[in-house]
Amino acid sequence: MLQMRWIRTAGLGALGCFLGGCAMYSVAGQFEDTGMAFYGRVTVSPVDIGMLEVKTADGSITCSGTSRVTERGSLTSNVGAQGSATATCSDGRTFKVDFMQTTEGGGHGQGIDNRGQIVKVFFDMSATSARARLDRQRLNGLVQ
Repeated sequence: MLQMRWIRTAGLGALGCFLGGCAMYSVAGQFEDTGMAFYGRVTVSPVDIGMLEVKTADGSITCSGTSRVTERGSLTSNVGAQGSATATCSDGRTFKVDFMQTTEGGGHGQGIDNRGQIVKVFFDMSATSARARLDRQRLNGLVQ
């Protein structure tokens, strides 16, 4: 039953992308236990359902999952939108991240994986900006 609901929901999302366009964000994140960074994208349909695809820089681990906006800041702006994403990775890791959109172009999130480790993510319309936000966070961690 859950699988059929997901297929219907994903189908609505794909139809929404076709009819109204999707928002695409670049994602940069890090598994804190290993310090390993990952990069990819999330595509969000007009009905606030998304598909997440990321992989580590060396391509050794890939993760895919879904995202969903659960709360909108306002009807006229994406700023303040909140939601969650879940993913399953090729190394057996699963994670859930709660996120918040802090600008029209992007935001950040944090969560935990099935190993009890923190996962941090940054997303932005620009891949360069998403990576820069991750790099800045990583440097701040080294300085502290």
